Formats: sequence, structure tokens, C-alpha cells
Amino acid sequence: MSEKTYKILIGLVTLGLLVGAWGIIEALIWGTHATGLTSYSPWGMGVVIYLYFLGLSAGGFLLTIMTHVFGLKRYEPLARLAACLVLVTEICAIISITLDLGHWGRIYLLLIRPNLGTPMTWMIILFNAMVLIYLLKVFFFIRKDERWINTLSYVSLPVALFFYGVNGAFFSILSSRPVWNTPLTPLTFIVASLLSGGALLTLLTQAYQPEQKLTSGLGRAVLLLLITYSILEGLQYYVGYQGAVMDVTKVLNDITSGQTWWRFWIIHLLLGTLVPLYLLCTQGGNPKAVAWACLVIVITFTAVRYDFLISAQTVPMLSGLDKAFVHQRLSLTYSAHFGEWLIGLFLVSLGGLAFLLGQRLMPTLFFSKGGTHA
Repeated sequence: MSEKTYKILIGLVTLGLLVGAWGIIEALIWGTHATGLTSYSPWGMGVVIYLYFLGLSAGGFLLTIMTHVFGLKRYEPLARLAACLVLVTEICAIISITLDLGHWGRIYLLLIRPNLGTPMTWMIILFNAMVLIYLLKVFFFIRKDERWINTLSYVSLPVALFFYGVNGAFFSILSSRPVWNTPLTPLTFIVASLLSGGALLTLLTQAYQPEQKLTSGLGRAVLLLLITYSILEGLQYYVGYQGAVMDVTKVLNDITSGQTWWRFWIIHLLLGTLVPLYLLCTQGGNPKAVAWACLVIVITFTAVRYDFLISAQTVPMLSGLDKAFVHQRLSLTYSAHFGEWLIGLFLVSLGGLAFLLGQRLMPTLFFSKGGTHA
């Protein structure tokens, strides 16, 4: 990118950090009282942002494994970039979920009385293990220590598979939440993560390693993942409607024909699925077209995460529960407060700043030949 473009992007992400900082301040001072969360809708934008960044990290993990475990050397120039992607997105994810916890003072209970029988405990353990592994991996990339890089890649394979699988299983085992509680959820979760993460990695590849073969090859993988995810999502809706379970149908109707129907039909299906599908199928050999398709997927995937998480909480866990007591904090309708959106802006800007400054401060991590511009 040109120096002018670089300065504009630096200015934009800096502005995003300054504006989004108010959301961080609100969360630090008032905790969950500054959110739109209710007793019946306890998960909101904090978890949506967490799932979003968690998915973005999956693409980097997959490529590092392909390079250092399965020996696909043609993608070796991207391995360092992929490791940085995992580290940055995981840090953004952990900031989001930490701000969403509310009672930080109780985290010591995990250390003194961990319940190894619950997915939540293993999510936290595996999350910290992933951050540590990729922090060390980036360090050894800087040191150019191939032996430790390969060792950490092998170690990260089972850790990451359990990590992404546990995150999907966490939702799948919640029998009181329709649509989540299906055997397809863990698989759909993993494919969705690889799709959004692969799209971001492809976009960064075009920015930092603009080689047609690399971008086009990753574009084909993104296309396959997009088709696979669309099939899984179609099966989820088909089985849900054919099963005619009232709560499941209600959740699906809330997504497809509720007040925010446009989020599913326009943002997700039209812009996030059909447009990139057309570009990847018809112009897969054009790196710029592939990059645009991946950019659209990365941006619009927030709608997928939002619908998945929020709509399932619109159904009471017990029939008539929402009518037993009436209070603004006992509502099934969740609406993210402005401060919650500001936290999302802050974390996106933080991730963008990390990559923009990284290419100047540590160019060997972003360019295979140690360059300073893309």
C-alpha cells in the first residue's frame, strides 16, 4: 500500500480506538449494567464479538498446521502471518469475553476450585494454552528457530482441535436453547470458524504477500468452505422446520421473518453468501476479486454470529416464564447498547492497528522477503 493509504488507515484505526475507548471505560466502571443484557438474555454483544474473533483465528491456525505439520511448503511464506493472525484475534477475543464476565473478582475460584467436568473450565484452560502457544510461536519466528516452531505446531494441533470443538459443544449441550441443541452445532461452528478465518487470511495474504497462486489457492479453499457451510446451514433450517418443534420454529422465524429479517436475507445471504460465491466462482483467478469476496465475508459474518447467539435466547426456557414477572431486566428481547458496539469498534481497531504497526516494526513477520510495503 502507498504511504498515503497507510497514513489514512493508521488515522482511521486510531480514531476507532479513541471513540471505542468509551465503551471500554463504561464496561470497566459499570460492568454488565452498561449493557442490554437481561436475566433471560444473559449473552449479548460481548459473546458475539468473542465468537467473531474466535472464528477469525481459525484460518491462521489451519494454515500453520498445513505448513508445519502436513508439509505444504507452497504456503510457507504465509506461516508467520498466520501465526500473527491467531495471536492478534485471540487477544481481541479474550478482551471481549473478559469485559462480558461482569464479576472479575470471582475468577480466582477457577484457580482454587476448577470444575473439570464443565466445558466452561476447559474453554478457559484451552484458550490460555492457545494464546501461550502462539505467543511463543511468534517469538520463535522472530528468532528463526525452526525446531521450536515445528514442535509448537504439533502441540497446537490437538489443543486447537479440542478448543474449537469445546466452544461448539458448549452451545450444543444446552438443551434449554433451541437451534443450539443439535448434533450439527459443533460441526457447523468449526466450519463457520474456518470460513471466516480463512477469508481474513486470504485478504491479508493479498495485502502482504500479493502472489496470484497463493491468493487464488486460498480463495478456492474459502469457496469450498463457503459451499460446505451453506449446505450445513441449509440442513439446519430444513431439519428445524420439518421437525415442527414449536420453540425451534419460533427461533428460525425470528431470524428469517422477525423485525431484523434483513440481517439474515440481505447481509448474510445476499451480501455474505451469494456475492462472494459469484466472485469466487467466476473470478477465482483474479486475486483482487478474491480479496473483495473475502472482505465481504469477513464483514458480514458478524450477522451470522449475532443471529446464532441472540435469536436462540428469544424463547423462554420455561413456558410462561416471561409473563410470570414483568421487569426491564426480565425481558427476552435483547438490544445491544451503544457502548457495546463501541467495544466492538475498539477491538476491530486494535486488531487493525496491530497489523499496520507490525508491518513496519517487525516486517519479517509479515513479508516473506522482509519488505516494508504490500
